[in-house]
Amino acid sequence: MVAGGSSGGGGEEGFTGRAAIGYDHGYDGEVFYLGLALDPHYVDGWVEGCLERIGEDYPEEELLFRDLWEDETQRDVVIDCLKADCEVRMGRPLG
Repeated sequence: MVAGGSSGGGGEEGFTGRAAIGYDHGYDGEVFYLGLALDPHYVDGWVEGCLERIGEDYPEEELLFRDLWEDETQRDVVIDCLKADCEVRMGRPLG
């Protein structure tokens, strides 16, 4: 599990760099950038942001996804499920 986020997520430490960008995109923006899909820091932050957003309304669903995320063989499944609930954009964010 990734520690807290830059947008008010719980945890001891906030994200930095690409992980912070990913967290914001998952939690606030509900968007996934394919141009950053190979950056593990971005993906970890994005997944954490998505899971915290989901957990606000559906805590059981958040726990299910967290359990799956811990199993490295299921990470692609989790990413695909979370992307289905977000806008997927080509390239990288501006700025």
